[in-house]
Amino acid sequence: MVILSVCALIFWLFIIPMCMGQLVLNFLPITKRTAGINFLCGYLLSFAVFEVVAIPCMFKIQYGAFAHCVRIFYVLEIILSLIGVILTVRRVRKAIRNGYVPKYKEDFRGGRLKTFFCLTFQGEEKAEPAALISPRTDVRMMRYQYSIESIVFFCVFLAIVAFQLFMAVFMAPFDGDDAYYVVETLLAQQADVMNTILPYTGSSTPLQARHAMAVFTMWEAFIAKVSGVHATIVCHSVLPLVILPLVYIVYLEIGRILLGVKQELLPIFMIIIALFLMFGNTSIYTAETFLMMRTWQGKAMVANFIIPMILWIFLWLFEDCRKPGYLWKEETYGGTRVIRNSSWILLFMVNMAAGIMSSMGIMFGSGLVALFSFMLLVYTRDIKIIPKAALSVIPSIVYLLVYKTI
Repeated sequence: MVILSVCALIFWLFIIPMCMGQLVLNFLPITKRTAGINFLCGYLLSFAVFEVVAIPCMFKIQYGAFAHCVRIFYVLEIILSLIGVILTVRRVRKAIRNGYVPKYKEDFRGGRLKTFFCLTFQGEEKAEPAALISPRTDVRMMRYQYSIESIVFFCVFLAIVAFQLFMAVFMAPFDGDDAYYVVETLLAQQADVMNTILPYTGSSTPLQARHAMAVFTMWEAFIAKVSGVHATIVCHSVLPLVILPLVYIVYLEIGRILLGVKQELLPIFMIIIALFLMFGNTSIYTAETFLMMRTWQGKAMVANFIIPMILWIFLWLFEDCRKPGYLWKEETYGGTRVIRNSSWILLFMVNMAAGIMSSMGIMFGSGLVALFSFMLLVYTRDIKIIPKAALSVIPSIVYLLVYKTI
């Protein structure tokens, strides 16, 4: 039974997001088609779909709302994952038919797997030495081949993350909010209700906008339900193993953009970020405290996942607005400035995810999008930014309207 539960957790928390991420990855530029970004996109799409499923079930179904939510979301995740896999296989087969030649001997035992990986995550391909020394190359468009020293620093960073994961799982601290948030998750798992039983007393209660709309607790209950693991164990011991790496992937992508041509400093940047997060417990209200001690709460996700995601997407937009190099012309539209629609699609999904985390995610997320969009408008003088930014915050506007109707 334990083995089946572990397999179910791996399936729903790792395999399904990786397959769903392929749907979004097809819309991204080649250099952004990496395994890490695929993992991020999978979770963003999962959160967005869960919002669309959970909110109507909570408001429209009186009895057994969570059971209906689980069945609908279960089917949608499987369908979207299959579509992502099918699109990826078609793209890989098309590339092979067009004459893709891997940089190794085909008689190597893992040749086919490596070919599939390179064609699935095209952004992982390393830059050639000749391209790196060319004055016409924009190396920020290519993966960097790290030196031995940088690899050692990466190992140090991974050791720090491993220590944090160990402490988060085996030394999980007690938090007063568990009496509400974790119990809401447990009630959904065991009683098939969605925020209609008061955790403090066990009596029936009408939907309270502040808590009911933040359905991240229901997403956690879904993971507990399909895996057969107790909701408290999922929140305290399982989710840190997923959320902490997810947060570090966002900071890794931020570091790639900020460091530019000095990619050899990326592992040092990540070590500094990891140490800041580990020793940021200067009060009970810091984002670092919430990440390490309240990982399973929506407030922690807003501060450590949603806001950094918005920052990364706008750094990406600013990066695209420079005049690129002359290589990777399919990537830069021949060396002209470009603002990609794929970035705004991701931003739309981030705003959807912000709503299910916390009511604060709606306000802070929309405010940051407005601020960064204004800065991008001043920098590029492109009036098309205004409608794209307005469209990206539609989920937040809809959430605010729903809040007012409760």
